[in-house]
Amino acid sequence: MTDRNWNRRAILKTMGAAAGAMALPHNVFGQQYPSRPITLVVPFPPGGSVDAAARAFADAFSKALGAKVVLDNRPGAGGTTGADTVARAKPDGYTLLWASTSTLGIAPVIMKEPPYNPVTAFQPISRLVVGPLVIVVNGDLPVKNLQELIALAKEKPGTLNFGSPGAGSIVHLGLEYFKERAGIDIVHVPYQGNGPALADLAAGVIQILLSNVGGAISLMKGGKVKPLAITTPERTPLLPDLPTTAEAGLKDFEIREWSGLVGPAGMPPEVVKTLSAAFHKAQTDEALQNTLRNIGFVSLAESPEQFMTAIKETNELWRAVAKAANVSL
Repeated sequence: MTDRNWNRRAILKTMGAAAGAMALPHNVFGQQYPSRPITLVVPFPPGGSVDAAARAFADAFSKALGAKVVLDNRPGAGGTTGADTVARAKPDGYTLLWASTSTLGIAPVIMKEPPYNPVTAFQPISRLVVGPLVIVVNGDLPVKNLQELIALAKEKPGTLNFGSPGAGSIVHLGLEYFKERAGIDIVHVPYQGNGPALADLAAGVIQILLSNVGGAISLMKGGKVKPLAITTPERTPLLPDLPTTAEAGLKDFEIREWSGLVGPAGMPPEVVKTLSAAFHKAQTDEALQNTLRNIGFVSLAESPEQFMTAIKETNELWRAVAKAANVSL
C-alpha cells in the first residue's frame, strides 16, 4: 500500500468516526449525565407529607445516581408556583419537579388561567409514591362510623363544617366529592395549611377533615379525632382495622394521593431513562421505605408512559368533581 492510499484511507476513517460522533450526541451526553448537582423543586413548604417523601427520595436518589440532589421548596398558588418554575426551565435534566396530585392533577384543571398545561408542559419520568387519605372527625362528634356521619349530616344539613388546607386542594375537592357521593350538605372552611385544619378539628371548630394517614395518626391515638374510613380500595398497614369507604358502605368513592418525578418538556430520552432507572434503584433503600411506611405511602416504579396516563386520568376526575361542585380558582 502506498503512502498516498494509506493517507486517503486514514482520512476517510477519521471523517467516518467524526460523522458517527456527530450522529450520536445524546448517547455521549447521556453517558456523562449528570455532571453537576440536580435541583429538585418541591412546590410546597417543608414539613408536610409530600415534602417528607421528596426528602427521603432525594437522599436515596443521590446515592443511586451518584450525584448531589438539592431540594428547593417553592410553595405558592396550590403548588403551581414551583411547578411553573420547572416548566420554564431548560430541559437538560438538572431542574426537576416533585409533582403531586395537586400540582398536576387538580390545580391546572380548576384554575381559570393556569400557568401551564399539565400534559404538554412536562416530561413524566416516574410516578413514585401513592397513598390513601383518611376521613376523620372530631373525637366528640356522636358518630362511630361513616354511615352514622352521613346520617347525621342528612339530619342536620348545612350545620357540619369540613376543613381543608386551602381552596382547590385535594382535601377540599375530596370532601366536595364525598358530599356528592353521599348526598349531604356540609360547609367548607379553608385554612392556610393542613396543620391549622387538624388543630381546629381536634378542638371541635370543624367536624370533618380528609388527611393523609401520617399527618393525623398522632391525634387519632390521643382520641382527639376519630378515623372513619380509608379512601382507597385497600386498607393501610398503619391502620389495619380501619375499613375502606367501600367496606363502610360508600360505593364508587376512591381518592389516591400521589407524587412523582417530572422535568420540563423536551428532555433528551437518554436523560429520562437515566433518571427513571436511578429512581427505581433508589426504591430499594431501606431508610426510604421506612419513611414512606411511616407517612402512609407505598412506593411505585412506573414508566413515563404509565405516569402520563395517571396524570390524564387524575385531570379527568377532578375536572368533573370541580364542575359538579362549582369550584374554580
